[in-house]
Amino acid sequence: MTLTGKLREGAAAVLTVGGDEELTPELVARVKAAAEEAESAESGVVLLLLGTGAEPGGGADRDDQAGGTESGERVGAAGSGAPASASPVGTGPVGVGPVGTGIHLVNTWERALRRLETADRPTLALVTGECTGPALEALLTADHRIADDGVRLRLAGGEDGAWPSTAVHRLAQQIGTARARRLLLRRPWLDAKEAAGLDLLDETVAGTREALERAAEVAEELSAVPGREWSIRRRLLFDATLSYEEALGAHLAACDRSLRRRTLNGPS
Repeated sequence: MTLTGKLREGAAAVLTVGGDEELTPELVARVKAAAEEAESAESGVVLLLLGTGAEPGGGADRDDQAGGTESGERVGAAGSGAPASASPVGTGPVGVGPVGTGIHLVNTWERALRRLETADRPTLALVTGECTGPALEALLTADHRIADDGVRLRLAGGEDGAWPSTAVHRLAQQIGTARARRLLLRRPWLDAKEAAGLDLLDETVAGTREALERAAEVAEELSAVPGREWSIRRRLLFDATLSYEEALGAHLAACDRSLRRRTLNGPS
């Protein structure tokens, strides 16, 4: 069995989003299906395979089957074409097109993403190749993010600027308003080192096969987290922007739950 196959086999749910894939009802349905699987799982991680290398026949598949590439070799790149926007197919550049149909699709996408983001099980993203549009938005929902050192990331957008989805909110929360502003203003392509420096990636690994191996190690580690314990702690992170008084109740409830679990299970 390939490394990718082993990763998939032990996962609570798997979602693959191509690096230049557009926002479609079919993609939203795939996200919803992954969220449903994650909600019913008691173990494993939610695995997000993102980027042009994650597509069938992409860099991850080729490298996995071929037995690896030299350290640092870039695989799965989309080429020199312009990145796809995150707007619905058929509506043209972001912010242009039939508003009624388009915004309904965007709304269902946002709700599906949030459902995935708040799933009980930890989410692990593996990024290969180029990653923009919906793939990058999915990346921002992941708890832990691993990439090979050949990846490139870019916010989706059009002539009117960066696509104003909740990715903007997540960026501000995760990397700070000032750094998010620079990304939104210029929409630069970020290489692996730059993305890691902005905390958009947690780990970068030299080579796609090596990234797969590292993802398998992290998946095994995160799979040991019992039940929905991580989701409770993630919720506390989400609530960190609340005032101390507003957040206190949720923190006390989580502490009480942890204490009762220790009493029930006895000393470790």
